Amino acid sequence: MNRNENMYTTYVEILKSELVPAMGCTEPIAVSLCTARATETLGFMPEKITVLLSPNVLKNAMGVGIPGTGGMIGLPIAVALGALIGKSEYQLEVLRDCNPEAVAAGKQYIDERRINISLKDTDEKLYIEVICSAGDKKS
Repeated sequence: MNRNENMYTTYVEILKSELVPAMGCTEPIAVSLCTARATETLGFMPEKITVLLSPNVLKNAMGVGIPGTGGMIGLPIAVALGALIGKSEYQLEVLRDCNPEAVAAGKQYIDERRINISLKDTDEKLYIEVICSAGDKKS
C-alpha cells in the first residue's frame, strides 16, 4: 500500500469512528435526544418539560425544520416529539419513528403549554438541560 492509500484508509477509519448519522439539524435533534432520555429516566410521560439552553444552541435550533413533521420548525415540536416518541438508543436519529399521529400529539402537547424553553446563564457554547416532571417526580 502506498502512502496516499495508507492516509486515505486512516482518514476513513477516523471518520467512521467519529461520525454518527443524524436526522436533520443537530441542535434541535440533540435537544430531542436529551428530552427522550429525561422522559425515559422519569419512567412515564412528563406533565411539564423545562429546557435550558446556551444561547448558541437556542439560536441554531429555533428556525430549522424538524424531519417528519410536514414542515414544522423549531424547538417546541422537537421537545414534544422527543418526549412522545423519542428513543435515546437511536442517538441523533431519536425521531426516526415520527409519524402524522405523533406530530398531531406533539402539536397538542405544545398547545397545552407543557413546554418551557429558556436560556441558561452559562459560558458553554453547547449546553442542553432538560427537566421532565410529573406530580412530585422530576428527572
